[in-house]
Amino acid sequence: MRLQHIILLISLYISAESLSGQSNQGERLFIPFLDKESQSNVLVTVNLSGEGKSCPPECTNVLSNTNLFTLGEQKLISEAFEKYKNVTTNSWPSGTVLASLSKTNYVIKAMNRDWPVENWTAIFRYTNSDASDEIRFGGSILAKFRDNSNDGYNVSFTRTGSGTLCGFGEVKHGLPNGLFVRFDDGFAQGVTWDYKLARLTNNSLVEHRQYTNGLVFGKFLMWNPQNGNLMLQAEFKAPFDLEKHRIDLNVSSQRYSN
Repeated sequence: MRLQHIILLISLYISAESLSGQSNQGERLFIPFLDKESQSNVLVTVNLSGEGKSCPPECTNVLSNTNLFTLGEQKLISEAFEKYKNVTTNSWPSGTVLASLSKTNYVIKAMNRDWPVENWTAIFRYTNSDASDEIRFGGSILAKFRDNSNDGYNVSFTRTGSGTLCGFGEVKHGLPNGLFVRFDDGFAQGVTWDYKLARLTNNSLVEHRQYTNGLVFGKFLMWNPQNGNLMLQAEFKAPFDLEKHRIDLNVSSQRYSN
């Protein structure tokens, strides 16, 4: 069951029906959670099906893979995850001061019940630069680091089953620009989940894509976290608006927001 939960949350857009069935040999492949008409400039070589396809060495789903990450990107991602892992409303990022703190209460409906949710949003200012952190604390954590040009990155720790999905996305001038990746920490915490207990080393990469000016461009890869197989391999030949062409498959999931 853990594998099913992880794949559901990683893919974000895909129903169980989309995961079943394999295209006939020779038939053009499509990304199942995007409308087909929009994919004229998308080359799909592996689509989501079953356990996936055996992964070639150049696509091995680890942060240390230099075919997917530069040494600078490896360092940035590792440091960003470590930076926010232990942040709370009482424990701030190093080199910052608290600028504001606010609380929002709302209700979500699930299993025919109303569930109260309490979220806190904290703004931290860096004392040695014009940069800031906006960090939202709730069932998960989302941190947005920005400099005075609105450049930076987002980091998230999200519960998936009893484990943690760790997300990182680069931002330039307020738009997704550069890497967008997710890792599964593979550590089942049980019912008392806490993002501060997430393990940040030797995690399985489960999603890798690139953005330019808010649009997906280049390679888009997804993996099965249990066996490292490729679940999706595609290349966007031209900048693509993923949100505009995504098909609503009525999958309830929590999204990582760039």
